Amino acid sequence: MIMSRNFLIVLWISSFLLTACGGRGSGGSASPAAQPPADDLGAAETGLVTVAITDGPMEDIEDVVFHLTHIDLGHADGQVTRLELHGGPQDVEMLELQNGVTHDLLDRALVPAGTYEWVQLGIDFQQSHVGTHSGGRHGLQLGEENALRVREPFEIQDNEHAEFIIDFDLRYGIQHRHMGGMMGDRYEVHSGLRLMLMDDTGGLVGTVDASLVDINHPDCDPASGGNWVYLFEGTAGQPDDFAESDTDGISGPVATDRVELHAGVGEYRYHFAFLPAGTYRIAFTCSGEWDESGDDDYPNDPDGQFGFQAFSDPVNVIAGEVQVVDLVL
Repeated sequence: MIMSRNFLIVLWISSFLLTACGGRGSGGSASPAAQPPADDLGAAETGLVTVAITDGPMEDIEDVVFHLTHIDLGHADGQVTRLELHGGPQDVEMLELQNGVTHDLLDRALVPAGTYEWVQLGIDFQQSHVGTHSGGRHGLQLGEENALRVREPFEIQDNEHAEFIIDFDLRYGIQHRHMGGMMGDRYEVHSGLRLMLMDDTGGLVGTVDASLVDINHPDCDPASGGNWVYLFEGTAGQPDDFAESDTDGISGPVATDRVELHAGVGEYRYHFAFLPAGTYRIAFTCSGEWDESGDDDYPNDPDGQFGFQAFSDPVNVIAGEVQVVDLVL
């Protein structure tokens, strides 16, 4: 049975609303001086853009550091506006940006007004890396063309200030390949970005019944890394895995989040902080370590290990609010 409670939990919501209203995590950059009003800069119509970045968790990784250099905005007329980050290039530890924590990239940057079709992160891969729990450090490589570009049309009006959040799902966006022999391990960056207007997002949080998690469930390996929630569009008829090449015709998850034990209260919790308003369903698995990006692992896992233990009813996420869905027996 799936039990849904549609109200706010103060401890979780306070951090979400603080972030949505302009609060940032400790990794955020200092705000620059305000840009002069657009009408002081000539006849051209301009707006202001603020951009922050957050991410989803990734198992088996100690740290992921991106050396971010700039952001490009692709205008509908083919022009590209390049925006340098305030204070210059930044080393951003991505694994610190979870559960509603964000890092500021741009604060009130001046851009031409008009229609834009995409946003692209500038990353210097020579100065970026992935660190493993064993102490190894590996470089990053671009795994596909335009992997750092998110296509999401938006409009900047004259004298408007638009605030955006970029969500980089590391579990999708970084793929680990065992090359074998002297080639070692290769970490590739693939498409895993979402772009949202901050004012259009809400949150979704909840708990998972302890009887469903891997250490208590007979179908799952009790080794760490198995407990995950998968987020789907509300119209999804059944859950599915995430796969680099989908072959079963079923849409994969919109996002994933690791389920973590909060020892102080003894609850297993998940947290989706920035979701476009709409309807969603949530599935829980205690065998997430067997969901491999190179395979279709559900409903017929080649390894016979991956599956879901719960799938919620649809829940409506409302902009500016946080909904609660608990997954129980």
